[in-house]
Order: sequence, then C-alpha cells, then structure tokens
Amino acid sequence: MNQHEQPAKTPQLSSEQLDTLLRALAAEPRRMIYTYLAEHDSATIAELTDVVVGWTKARGRATDACNWDETRTALHHRHLPVLAAAGIVSYDADQQTATLVSLPPSTAEVLATILELDGETDHGD
Repeated sequence: MNQHEQPAKTPQLSSEQLDTLLRALAAEPRRMIYTYLAEHDSATIAELTDVVVGWTKARGRATDACNWDETRTALHHRHLPVLAAAGIVSYDADQQTATLVSLPPSTAEVLATILELDGETDHGD
C-alpha cells in the first residue's frame, strides 16, 4: 500500500471518546482492572480488590491501595463506575461483578497502547 492509500475503514474514536478513555485509564487501579479483565473477562469486586492490592504491593508502592477495605470501597464507588461510564466494563453493583464489554477495534487499540506504555514505565523504575 502506498502512502496515499487508505487502510480498511474501522470506526474511529471521536475526540470526546478518546478523552473519556484517557481519563478512565489515568488512574493506575483502573489500568490494573482493565488488564485483569482483559485476561479473565469478568471478576467479582473482591477478586479485583485482591488484584489491585496485590499488584500495588508487588510494584513496591506503599499507598492507600494497599489497604484492602479502602481499595474495595474505592473500586465500588469510584473506579468501576468510571470504567463503566467510559464503556470499558459493565459493572453490576448489586451482584458486585465487573465484566469487560466488547470493544470496537479502535478503542481496543488505544487501550492496548496505554497499557503497553504503562508496562514500559513500570520496568523503567
């Protein structure tokens, strides 16, 4: 394909959609949740709390995210609703489960790029 040919059309993200995704994954716990759900499709809030607390400790970060109860509360009231509002997960607060939604290719590509960059940052510490 020469430089003037266009690749196959895929739905593109609007500027507003891109801003929403970037805001949603600006917080490390939300990136951890997305990473976990990308591998497991769905999880309970207790599982996700274990993941965030464990990964935070494994990364050597002594923060509030190391407190299980505080982390669970933050996931329930802040992080999972933000991911749901961004269209990344479906969060059932009554059942206390989060499920990764089917993402358009352009959204999945942006998320993969963000996580790749986040991983490079972790290895550079």
